[in-house]
Amino acid sequence: MAAQGARLACRIIVVRAPVAKGGGTCIMIRTPDQRVRVFVSSTLEELAAERQAVTAAITQLRLTPVLFELGARPYPPRDLYRAYLEQSDVFIGIYAASYGWVAPGMEVSGLEDEYRLSAGKPRLIYTKKASRREPRLTRLLKMIQAEGVVSYRHFEDAGAAPASCSAQAGRCSRRPTAWSASSCRMTCPPG
Repeated sequence: MAAQGARLACRIIVVRAPVAKGGGTCIMIRTPDQRVRVFVSSTLEELAAERQAVTAAITQLRLTPVLFELGARPYPPRDLYRAYLEQSDVFIGIYAASYGWVAPGMEVSGLEDEYRLSAGKPRLIYTKKASRREPRLTRLLKMIQAEGVVSYRHFEDAGAAPASCSAQAGRCSRRPTAWSASSCRMTCPPG
């Protein structure tokens, strides 16, 4: 499996919460039933190996991976990923060549819609080297970089960045009151 070579460090997940009287913050240590939920966004078939590697890394950290394919099918796709994303604490976007499918009545793909709906959450973005990207994905990635509010990394294969760096999702607070890319910075091992 691609995630076998990944070096991951487990750590206690802490949440900094505002204190009502007197300002400041206190630190709470989460109980196991309140694990950080990490929403994984990507095209399903094109990046299946990467999704598997990221899921394994997230699970090894004792965080909860949230993936579209785990959902019940009686619900329309957009309702399902919207509900999952709303309940998630961290967003991981993995992009390669495909922009994804644009559903009837939609102006953007589910991939772009998920990114847009993740506003306000810590975002970890990974782009896989691709010989050719669809033009709409290229525009989306330029927009993401221009925002300057995400942690953005490039990788070449399924065993690289997503498996080793998704561990950094564990550093993000559950519901940050103020978040910047630097507060959830990833450090990837050289490779």
